[in-house]
Amino acid sequence: MPTANTYAHHFKKACVAAGLVDAEGKPKYRPHSLRHFFASTAPAAGILIHEVSRWLGHRSIKATVDIYGHLVPESWGRCRDIMQSALTSAV
Repeated sequence: MPTANTYAHHFKKACVAAGLVDAEGKPKYRPHSLRHFFASTAPAAGILIHEVSRWLGHRSIKATVDIYGHLVPESWGRCRDIMQSALTSAV
């Protein structure tokens, strides 16, 4: 079983090989970047936050929302549109 250091070493090499480096030639991303990418992209794509929370291994949905909730600002607009539509059709 590879260790975290082994994984990080190979991840770094892959970033360099793919050209994902800064001006100094250092990798722009770390393995943990993939977790943040998933956690911010999944809810924006409509995956329920409680599912994302479970997959990330957070003890509560609150942790997920506190860390990543600000990354989906358009969700407020979607919510407003859904509520407005529901209220309009009810009248």
